[in-house]
Amino acid sequence: MTEHSTGRADERLAGLVRLARVMADTRSLSELAERVCEEARFALGARNVSLSRLEPERGLVRTLVNVGELAVDDDRYPADETYMLADFPLLNAMVDEARPWRVQVDDPATDLAERELLLRMGATSAIAAPVLAEGRVWGELFATRGVADRPYDDDDLAYAQAFAGMVSAGLAQVEHLELVERLAYHDPLTGLGNRRLVEDELDRALAITRAGGGPVTVVMADVNRLKHANDAHGHDAGDRALVSIATALSAACGRVPGAVAGRIGGDEFCAVLPGYGLAVGEALAAAFLRGARSAPYGVSVACGVASTERFEGPLTRERLFALADGAQYAAKRSRADAPVVADPSSMATERRSLRSREEDPAALTGALAAVADVEPGPDSVQARVEAGVAAVAVSMGAAGWVLDRLRAGAAEVVTYGVPDGVYLAAVPAAPGAPWLAAARSTGLVVAADDAELPLAAVRGFEKVVVAAAGGWMAELLFGPGGPPAETPAVLRAVLAVAVAGR
Repeated sequence: MTEHSTGRADERLAGLVRLARVMADTRSLSELAERVCEEARFALGARNVSLSRLEPERGLVRTLVNVGELAVDDDRYPADETYMLADFPLLNAMVDEARPWRVQVDDPATDLAERELLLRMGATSAIAAPVLAEGRVWGELFATRGVADRPYDDDDLAYAQAFAGMVSAGLAQVEHLELVERLAYHDPLTGLGNRRLVEDELDRALAITRAGGGPVTVVMADVNRLKHANDAHGHDAGDRALVSIATALSAACGRVPGAVAGRIGGDEFCAVLPGYGLAVGEALAAAFLRGARSAPYGVSVACGVASTERFEGPLTRERLFALADGAQYAAKRSRADAPVVADPSSMATERRSLRSREEDPAALTGALAAVADVEPGPDSVQARVEAGVAAVAVSMGAAGWVLDRLRAGAAEVVTYGVPDGVYLAAVPAAPGAPWLAAARSTGLVVAADDAELPLAAVRGFEKVVVAAAGGWMAELLFGPGGPPAETPAVLRAVLAVAVAGR
């Protein structure tokens, strides 16, 4: 090896190390794309570098960012720069085979579309390497050189492939963080914000109000007859009803710029209206009630409204929630078909206290943190799953937990954390069983008298929460008090993240 080639190899190794350091604290896709392209431009000696994302359902790649010497009609952050796979044979082959490629303008074998693209960009040579995610092509790293530069060769192509491999690792990290962030702030069943997001939005709005800004209004809602829907039609039916209610609330909030909709409990929904007074809050609640009338299985909604506009002096987040919740309870008790407004003449609330333990966001975020803390290794999947399930069990107050592997139509116990005397037999788990489908989609609660799935009776507990993902099934054991309402959704979300390993 010559001194020049040795120095070039050292520079390239240093480039990969630098890229790893740059990506270590990257937390969003947009930030990752920009940092990767800037580093690639230096490492690949490029005139221009872009990172594009594959959209297989549309048969194209979409450019996320361009850096370097851009053509007149190119943008650093293009709004809609796309390339059809059918128009570029090498790009299409890269997607099919995860194979890098290089081209030169003066090479007779270069495809006409590739040549025209290079000429438009003012480039004479280009290389492209696939970026992978979960074993599939996620996108493309594309770099060009100009007429004054040495054309790219096979060594450059091999280095670009190694560089793209590092990007793939960084992408997995970013997508994991984005997934964790979404799960931490959104309800996995409905897609609305969860209690944590709603509370954060209300805290920000109240801070603006205290500084002399406009009022803040809260709409609180509770679903009627949800238990009847679950008992008569199954938990899948209840979930469909909740999604329908969520859609109605989302539509109502969409009419009020800045309003935030959330599901803050099993059957409780909330909307925060920063900068709006009581009139807008009542109108939003009325629109929500109209939309919720089409919800299935006979469910309906009771709504309460509270606004800082009607109360003197500062209100805390807890107090404003409690006032709206008290008004909602009054609507529920009187079967009102219109929103009830919190009465400023009485600061007392007749509603039960909000379900703070049940809706504590630490249940989800703490479990996801436990999953993320597991070191990679040959048994890391089981270790992640075990850590996540055990953390959910603690936060939800379960009496114990069981982790099963789904094999040959049975759920076989792998590991557990249970009191003495719990019967740890395998249970039938036919792949087509409706209860297993529910466990995979949303999670479910099994009672001791459930004849279809006698899991709780076998374990000797009143209620068992069950969730499944991949080849794993998790059980949380509860006594007479039962689990908090959101336990199945939280357990299902944590299990899915742990199994995926993202």
